[in-house]
Amino acid sequence: QKGINMEGTEAASLCAKIASTLAANTLFGASLYINLVETPARLSLSSTSTMVDYFQAAFPRAETMQSRLAGISSLSAAIGWYLDTDENKKLLLSASVCMLFNLTWTKITLKPINHQLMDGNYPKQKGDTWVTDNLRRWDRAHFVRTMSSCAAVICLTMYWIKRSL
Repeated sequence: QKGINMEGTEAASLCAKIASTLAANTLFGASLYINLVETPARLSLSSTSTMVDYFQAAFPRAETMQSRLAGISSLSAAIGWYLDTDENKKLLLSASVCMLFNLTWTKITLKPINHQLMDGNYPKQKGDTWVTDNLRRWDRAHFVRTMSSCAAVICLTMYWIKRSL
């Protein structure tokens, strides 16, 4: 029976793939929630001042969680790919690249918007249109991250399905 007497490399590979799958699915779920629930709720608040306050309160928590999940998923998928001997291991590498893309996309596209929206009272002084436009711009950029996470989840799901056949 395969799996009962695993060697160290095989066990490490399995652990890495499980960690990547859990982190990718958690990140995708959190990202999708932000796009479908949190941002629309934020934009429906009665004033842009409240929208900014809500963003500034929630963002640091989400940033920490999502960057860790993307890093864990990318690194562990790469380790799983490196250690795996299955013919479908390219799906692990694809998942790793999707998550690495998330980290890069965040740094290049989302960070500049984040810094502006997190700059104390500055966003409130820019006016209602500026705030809502930038929150919508942030949401569109975040949606790219959501779809990249979805692609990683699809790659990992396909890997597990193909492996079980």
